[in-house]
Amino acid sequence: MMTERNPVLLEPTVQSDAALRRSRLLLHASEALAATSTTADVLATVPALLRDALSATHAAVVLDGITPSPRGGAARAVSDTLTGTAIRDRRSQYHESPMDLMIVYPGLAEALDELGWQAAVCAPLPDQAGAVLIAWDEPQTFSVFDRAVIATLALYIGQALDRAVKHDARAAVTETLQRAMLSQLPDVEDYDLAAYYRAAAAQRVGGDWYDVIPGSDDRLALVIGDVVGHDTAAAAKMGQLRNMLRAYLVDRREPPSAVLRRLDAANHALGEPTMATAVVAFIDRAPNGGHRLRWSNAGHPPPVVIQPDGQVRPLTGNDMLLGARLGTPRHTYTVPLPAGSTVLLHTDGLVENRAHNIDEGFARLYRRLCIRNFGMPRDLLARLAAEMPGDRADDIAMLAVRIPGRL
Repeated sequence: MMTERNPVLLEPTVQSDAALRRSRLLLHASEALAATSTTADVLATVPALLRDALSATHAAVVLDGITPSPRGGAARAVSDTLTGTAIRDRRSQYHESPMDLMIVYPGLAEALDELGWQAAVCAPLPDQAGAVLIAWDEPQTFSVFDRAVIATLALYIGQALDRAVKHDARAAVTETLQRAMLSQLPDVEDYDLAAYYRAAAAQRVGGDWYDVIPGSDDRLALVIGDVVGHDTAAAAKMGQLRNMLRAYLVDRREPPSAVLRRLDAANHALGEPTMATAVVAFIDRAPNGGHRLRWSNAGHPPPVVIQPDGQVRPLTGNDMLLGARLGTPRHTYTVPLPAGSTVLLHTDGLVENRAHNIDEGFARLYRRLCIRNFGMPRDLLARLAAEMPGDRADDIAMLAVRIPGRL
């Protein structure tokens, strides 16, 4: 025969269980919000989180100027009114029954009846011009512990939004910087041009760059480079090098090696030198007809010539990277370019992969380039971007130019 339990002895256990449930709820909420990055992430995560945690019918975050009110006349009217009051008064509003709602908001009787909301809470978000709105389809009783949980959830959501808004602002700055850094390809008669850029996965901006600058006498200057680093500081240094190099390429008619010597001299003279790799290449008319490529390489992956018959020729010849030592010797190399061939320049992010050494990456790239009629240069770069994803921890830049003439 079971002895009857004393209710007085049960009370601490019940209270402990309730406290444990609240702690787990808040832990789950903090983990879910910690996984968000952007404002959109937070706004998408919160409704389902609150509905599940509080067994609510409806949940939403409303931010002035960011999040529109819910669609639909009734939902919009109720949301605007309740959140407006909470935001204005900076005080949580708890309505446990339809009567509570009707007394405070008699003008919303018809809308509330249409929605079927029997209870609602609207809590302002700390340090945000916004509020969280939660509604139930049955009357509720909000104990002091329930109110503490809702206040804590509002605090967590406000903190997540504050972090997300700052993240979005940084992202907007870096995206603007990256757009400014990426060169627009010129419209060059006869040559087919294509470029590709992808920042490292953890960043929206990086130190890789490419450039194409038309010159007189059908000369086309090609540049690709890679500043050490994958962040905003690397992008800023890259911008300095790129702009100096652009000026030299427009103002001077010197071989590629001389241009890189000038760039490295300025790099050392203007403060702490930036460590970077780069290729400067000229496509122009060969003295005996046809086209040729003249290039100089400062520690960068070799340019590649893809012949019309599918043969692949990496262009060896490599000098020291920029910023390493002032006055390092630099050389210009020359190779003829058959009509219909394609010149490919790329950064090391295309061939680097933590699972393989870089020599295997180059071999894999050259195997993929051994194909006839791969299409336009843009088709080639799209194919390489899909088949050679590289290491997402590094930037990737590619530049391809097809030489005019029949294939």
